[in-house]
Amino acid sequence: MINLIPPVVRKAIVKEYWVRAVSVFLSIASAVALVSIVFLLPVYVLISFQVDVYAQSANKVASRVAEYDISASALVNANSMAQKIVELREVDNFLAAAELMESLQGTGIMLEGFEFGRDKNGHLTPVQVTGEALTRQALADFRDTLLAQSSIAEVNLPISNLAKDKNIQFSLSVSFKKSE
Repeated sequence: MINLIPPVVRKAIVKEYWVRAVSVFLSIASAVALVSIVFLLPVYVLISFQVDVYAQSANKVASRVAEYDISASALVNANSMAQKIVELREVDNFLAAAELMESLQGTGIMLEGFEFGRDKNGHLTPVQVTGEALTRQALADFRDTLLAQSSIAEVNLPISNLAKDKNIQFSLSVSFKKSE
């Protein structure tokens, strides 16, 4: 029956048929896409909300980690300072040595200066004490008093300091015992 239709009209009918077929296909495809969007929209919203929640949680954790790093470095610094303080407790104190010698100086001795130092282990090196003694006997008594102390190992008094009889300028070396 199609053969009875003139070719020009036949082309128009075939064209109209394909236009209708394509428009129906596109309508069905758009309906399927619209239904898919309607069904997938809640899932998309839920997933994007969960991503935001996880991102906020990750930011909070990152800030806590940053705070931890800051506090950890502060704790490391405080710990090293505490260790130094503990080590300093075991080190002989210059002030204690000076006070000991000043308390033992007696009436005929006037101390003028001290020279302190430390060796590699932090122990006191021999302390150089300078001063003036009224008499030779006062200087000898001062030396004996220093040697009588349990914390003093040795007192070196050069013989040249005993050359004068009165108003003697002296310099002596006091070695302290190592505290273990």
